[in-house]
Amino acid sequence: MSRRTVLSLALLMLIAGGFEGCTTMSQPGSSTTLPSSAFFPVETSELKLLQAIAYAQDTRMKNCHKGPACEEAYYTRGLVALFENRADAITVFQELHTAMPNNRYDAATTGWLNLLQDPAPSSVHSKALMIQLKQEVLHNLLERSDLTTVKSVKDHDRRVAELK
Repeated sequence: MSRRTVLSLALLMLIAGGFEGCTTMSQPGSSTTLPSSAFFPVETSELKLLQAIAYAQDTRMKNCHKGPACEEAYYTRGLVALFENRADAITVFQELHTAMPNNRYDAATTGWLNLLQDPAPSSVHSKALMIQLKQEVLHNLLERSDLTTVKSVKDHDRRVAELK
């Protein structure tokens, strides 16, 4: 190859690498994601339901010491925090792992901690898996949530709309 061709290819690779770096930096879950941002973005309508679940779990966590109900409250609260604040999710999962080291969610908790603390891979396959994981967690949280919690949020929204 001629020297000019080699220089052109090197320049092209440098430019392509620069674009890849810029797009990677703006991707959610990349190593530049702020710890105060959500691990999984969520729609506002879903966020209201998740906040109601979070409130219920916070109440349960305050009133429990150990045991299956407490384990579930911490684990569910950690899952909800994935949609609110990455650092809070890490804190809740670490509390569960430390306070109840052999709990039934320990393997999942350790997995979440590893995932949350490592920079997210940027491959297309990994992004597709993250989207699928987000949908699965969201579906399970909303399905598991107490129907009275969901109903109370809808009732509250209805009352607010009536007042307007």
